[in-house]
Amino acid sequence: MDASRRNETGMAGAVTRRRVLGLAGQVATGLWLGFELAPDAVAQVAAATPPAAPPPRTVFNEPQLAAWLEILPDNTVRVALPEAELGQGAYSTLPLILADELGADWARVQVRQTGADDRLANPMKGFQATGRSMSVRGYYPVLRRLGATARELLCGAAAARWRVPVAECRAEGSRVRHTRSGREAKFAELLEAAASLPMPLDPRLRSAAELRLIGRDVPRKDIPAKVTGAAGFSSDVRLPGMLVAAIAHAPVFGGALASLDEPAALAGPGVRAVVRLPSAVAVVAGDFWQASRALLRLRATFARGPHDVVDSAALRAQREAGLGEPGVPVSDRGDAAAAIAAADRQLEFVYDVPYLAHATMEPMCCVAWVRDGGCELWAPTQGPARLRNEVAKQLAIDPGKVRITRDFIGGGFGRRWQPDFGVEAALISRAVQAPVKLIWSREEDLQHDFYRPAMLMRVRAGLGSRGRGAARLAGFDVTLSGALLSNWGKPPVAEPKPDPQLTGGLMTIPYALPDYRIRWVPRETHVPIGVWRSVAYSHNVFAVESALDEIAVAAGEDPLRFRLDLLRDAPRYRRVLEALGRQAKWRPGAVAGSGFGRGLALAEYATSVIGVVADVRLTPAGRIRVERLAATVDCGAAIQPDIVRSQVEGGLVFGLTAALYGEIRIEGGRAAQSNFFDYRMVTLADSPAIDVQLLPGGDVPGGIGEVGTPPVAPAVANAVFAATGRRIRDLPFARHGLA
Repeated sequence: MDASRRNETGMAGAVTRRRVLGLAGQVATGLWLGFELAPDAVAQVAAATPPAAPPPRTVFNEPQLAAWLEILPDNTVRVALPEAELGQGAYSTLPLILADELGADWARVQVRQTGADDRLANPMKGFQATGRSMSVRGYYPVLRRLGATARELLCGAAAARWRVPVAECRAEGSRVRHTRSGREAKFAELLEAAASLPMPLDPRLRSAAELRLIGRDVPRKDIPAKVTGAAGFSSDVRLPGMLVAAIAHAPVFGGALASLDEPAALAGPGVRAVVRLPSAVAVVAGDFWQASRALLRLRATFARGPHDVVDSAALRAQREAGLGEPGVPVSDRGDAAAAIAAADRQLEFVYDVPYLAHATMEPMCCVAWVRDGGCELWAPTQGPARLRNEVAKQLAIDPGKVRITRDFIGGGFGRRWQPDFGVEAALISRAVQAPVKLIWSREEDLQHDFYRPAMLMRVRAGLGSRGRGAARLAGFDVTLSGALLSNWGKPPVAEPKPDPQLTGGLMTIPYALPDYRIRWVPRETHVPIGVWRSVAYSHNVFAVESALDEIAVAAGEDPLRFRLDLLRDAPRYRRVLEALGRQAKWRPGAVAGSGFGRGLALAEYATSVIGVVADVRLTPAGRIRVERLAATVDCGAAIQPDIVRSQVEGGLVFGLTAALYGEIRIEGGRAAQSNFFDYRMVTLADSPAIDVQLLPGGDVPGGIGEVGTPPVAPAVANAVFAATGRRIRDLPFARHGLA
């Protein structure tokens, strides 16, 4: 890919109800639409020619909503995509929402990937980032309204041309048709007239019966290019005079460079420079092979420090000691301690989850070109604005002088929210005064991740002797011991406060748990931690759904019926669980230790609800094989059902990999795993049959990218107990010789 493929980011100025910009120039200019949230929270729309440069910031203080539509003279509809395409389908789903409301011909819709621009902030977040399953949820109303506004403008222009009531004009197939006479006009023919019309302040949204794309499977826009190999990734970028850098970080996180053999590295073919970075060193050469070979000859060493003796056992012991401390109060409902103490039986379970890597298929990479007082980045980032701001800070330049181009991204799972690899590329480019592509090796990628935090979770509960289900449960107490994501790498605070990155899956629990208490014990670590697919839900759902299964067995009750009783005040969750039972043909009364077992788990994430049943069989070699995963999902409105199923399937396999094999061990202060031979993935041969059932849910879409991951580990753990009689409370299953 050459520089001509850079994404353009010309944008129309912000508007209010009283500010309307007409279309200047000829029809060939095209129609551009955008809108933002004004102080009265009413989205406003303007039509304008694309400006030569981005206009100045507006005086509005509220987070800005923006989406962009361009209709070209050849009647192509081009929709800007503010989110990253990581394989999750945003490249099709978001443009489709606007196109359907507009009445565009999907075959003639093009997608324009955007870089960093604050006017593209997701309204649910207040900033531009791909994550937390908020792409469709956040932009859905924005895109519907924008498409409706453009449609009304075009229909109004056609009605004026034909002198007919606008109610008799319909937009479909990228044309406006007059239903009574059969006359029609292409969108492109109506642009000049449409731009002169007043902006509709409250455009009518199409009814469900009028929609042609939303809720139906249509061809994805990214698939053809990916199948043919034409899809461009940041790893594919080629620029004139571009150099390539390989990097080695301090093995122990945060270590300082001690020595290196720079002459030996520079003596290699094609080597141009050695660049020292904080806790790392890079070699720059003509290609990656030359750079990586020279990096070996560099023989870099790093200074020893206090973290060199830290290992997984020591870190776990610290977390375990925390369970004996009072902890930071998170939530109290009733008096859990008293209720448990007064119960006939007291139950206690401790669950342990390890550090996990993201292990994206495309290792960290970025192309940077620092020149003329600015910086241009070709970056596979989930947080373009964050990367822009951090690069500007490190280069001591204005953020407006940092430009980001994004192409397709080879996986993210939260890893590419971090700006580290992009900052490194920019610093190396500045040092060598040339465009540089930085490529991390797979070993660097796995050993210098921002890992899913390791966490201990203790669950205590009381069990009475009378009644069934919820009537027997007396108190539920959860204590977390581990590091807080939002505090990692920052100076310690006197009174740390937990946030959703720690408590997700505990604060919105649907079960009718009496006397419910949550505590958190902070445990700092030098191990880098970050957001990982489903964040805290990945460990909290494991603890809660495993504990509920253990409590049900202790009470002599069927796990599904036990949960249904606890969901008496949560009809949506009951509906999912009941449908799951029918789908999986759940039968109570299985005897533990029979060699075959079923387990279930329920989870909620980003307003979507999922239930999973795992079928597990013990092999003659004493290992487990997950034969089937059945999932029932209520995600509200499914914009593209096939993409929803694919997302759930991917989340299930991602969660299964973590449950069976996932573990980053710390030895000598550093990550022990280095590649896929010792950080194992679920392969096609290991994958179970997967059956995903979507329940009709309503008009508003829920998040779907992460909901499939949390319930897998507890469902499999509960199935393993049913098959073997063994309770697995610390992951992964490979620790126990079962995988």
